[in-house]
Amino acid sequence: MISSTQGSGHYVCVQRKESPLAPQELILGILSPRLEANESGFLFEQIFKSMASLSQQFNFSLVWNGVVTMGSEASKQKIIEIIEKIIDRYIKNNVHGIFFIPIEFHPFADEINNLILHKLSQYNIKVVLVDSDFAAYPDKSAYDLVGIDNIAAGYEVTRHLLQNKTRRVDFLCENYSAHTVSMRIMGYRLALLEASLPAVAEWVHEGAVGDKKFINRILDSGATDIVCANDFTAMKLLSVCTQINRKVNVVGFDDNEYSALLGIPLTTYKQPFGDIAENAIFLMLNRLQFPQTAPRHLQLRGELIIRSSCGTLP
Repeated sequence: MISSTQGSGHYVCVQRKESPLAPQELILGILSPRLEANESGFLFEQIFKSMASLSQQFNFSLVWNGVVTMGSEASKQKIIEIIEKIIDRYIKNNVHGIFFIPIEFHPFADEINNLILHKLSQYNIKVVLVDSDFAAYPDKSAYDLVGIDNIAAGYEVTRHLLQNKTRRVDFLCENYSAHTVSMRIMGYRLALLEASLPAVAEWVHEGAVGDKKFINRILDSGATDIVCANDFTAMKLLSVCTQINRKVNVVGFDDNEYSALLGIPLTTYKQPFGDIAENAIFLMLNRLQFPQTAPRHLQLRGELIIRSSCGTLP
């Protein structure tokens, strides 16, 4: 290639081939389909904000079109239609990679997640899973994943409730919760076994947490200390208990903005939102540069934040 500069002369130049994924051209997207504005929406918003704050430092554009709430009654077909339209827009906008949060709280969640990932794979769009795998433990998917160590987290909050005393502790979650909740239950059961307590199946409750009859049945069965699947579940439980004038010790997970502002400040396992976001970006950049490397599953450590909801301050 010859370059001419008036008044200076003619020069032979080496033409440098630009990478198709040059940093200034890198576009990453978020795909976070929610059924309703629940706990997970607040949780993931913190992670997305952290990702956005890092976009200039790591030279990428972050597209949020895939953050969508569809309503708790949305059918499988309706959910698939909405998500396919989002993916089609991402394809047209030349999105190179997607941070995907698998859908939960739906009876066909596993089927929907598999369809989503299959379509992304068809168009060679790289995927990093955030918070949860779509495969149930101990299986692991062939995708990069970053989140907390949910088994360790379940163990730690249960051990805190026990406080070296041998007594019954229950676990409460909503129907069709994410696979992360199943792992928290494993950690909860591990703590019971370590305390020489039986992992009684009837102590794990899955249902509509806002239903007073459902909560009354749990409390009437003898539950006084309850590990909740997340802060949103704990908040609903405390609200119902206030209405029916019942007292329980409660711990949750996530440490969202409102956890310390409830009428009874909530003891909770804090998720490291900033660290999750940063490591998700590292995984994505590595996947784009080295697409043949084995998938990595990163488990980060959170922090137990002790407040007055469990009546067991240190």
